[in-house]
Amino acid sequence: MMTKRQNSRLFLWWRFLTGLLFLVYLQPTRSQGIFNPVDLLEGRKKVIIPFTYTHNFIILEARMYGLIPIRLIFDTGSDHVILFKREYTDLLGVEYDKRIQVMGSDLSRELYALIARNGLLEVKGLSPRKQDFLILEESYFELDEMIGLPVAGLIGGSFFRNLVVNIDYRKRKLTIYDPAHFKVPHDFVTIPSLLKTNKPYITCATTMHDGSQVELDLLVDTGAGIPLLLHTNSHSAIHLPEQYIRGQLGMGLGGYLEGYTGRTEKLSLGEFDISSILTSFQDINPTWLSDKDKFRHGIVGNALLSRFNLYIDYTHGQLHLKPTRDLPEPFSMDRSGLVIFAYGLELDQYIVKSVLENSPAADAGILEDDLLVSLRGIPVKYYTLEGIHRVFQKKSGKKIRMVIDRSGQKLRKEIMLRDLI
Repeated sequence: MMTKRQNSRLFLWWRFLTGLLFLVYLQPTRSQGIFNPVDLLEGRKKVIIPFTYTHNFIILEARMYGLIPIRLIFDTGSDHVILFKREYTDLLGVEYDKRIQVMGSDLSRELYALIARNGLLEVKGLSPRKQDFLILEESYFELDEMIGLPVAGLIGGSFFRNLVVNIDYRKRKLTIYDPAHFKVPHDFVTIPSLLKTNKPYITCATTMHDGSQVELDLLVDTGAGIPLLLHTNSHSAIHLPEQYIRGQLGMGLGGYLEGYTGRTEKLSLGEFDISSILTSFQDINPTWLSDKDKFRHGIVGNALLSRFNLYIDYTHGQLHLKPTRDLPEPFSMDRSGLVIFAYGLELDQYIVKSVLENSPAADAGILEDDLLVSLRGIPVKYYTLEGIHRVFQKKSGKKIRMVIDRSGQKLRKEIMLRDLI
């Protein structure tokens, strides 16, 4: 651990933040025509959509133009359908309407994207819908390698505007309701939500590490794998705790996100108090602080939201919450200091992307670019990337034996896991 008086160059990679915080500025686009979101349901009261949940991201199966199957991250913090891989639309000969600038997740780097008008998108379980696509001109990050699964882009929450969306993290399903036929389950707690540019915001009572209490406006962001992110320059009461780690919080659109990681004493979601939350601390672009449509004190991500069964009522501006048995569990993180990426055609081979200084992995002599051969006596081909990450999240004091390949030489290593913060 480190304190404010022990500044260090340690880098932290959160296993529940493989790092997607998509913050996109779009110039106005022409209308796609009149579309009633309820038409997605084709007269049904509700539709159930299964999803994959990996690295704390909700991944939906979809089809583009009725031809190409793709995976999309469901992201309530975005207002658009964004494709990361231009090769899909190039392959189909899609015409692009215009080239625009977008802003990366570090809120400073200008990137470029192409707009394809009225593309056909069919989410599994729903009827096809004509939808403008925002296609990144270049591939700006190694998303597939970071989560070990091919993902083509994200689908913003506005796709389901004027509907009610239930996220059941335990059963891995979204249920989309026609609001005319939706009733709040009796055992759920309702909290108000303010919709700004089709994104849900909530006000939470927060207790900082020094005991100061403050109400914060937080974006409900299923496109973020973190529990909580607070913008240190958005309120005078938000500042770093005594113990923190400085470095890269993860990767977003346009590059790595720099900041700090510590803990927030308590966050209250309605009547539910959540203690000792692993929290990212990062400044936000000052121009956002004066823009009522962009202002926020921070983000609540899936690593916290997944401790609830959650309804987002876009029509009435409400969230309905029911805690799962995981709510009181402590927030844990990687205890090895390793950043592992997948590679290969099947994403079933694994490489050490980075090693945290002064971590168990560094103490064991593991180096960047080492290849994983076996883990706990099992060849890594039998692991998923998420399964490997779970091994390195086991309790402090656990010994993890592994074999690595370094320039063709097989080396046996042993890591003694310990808490990094």
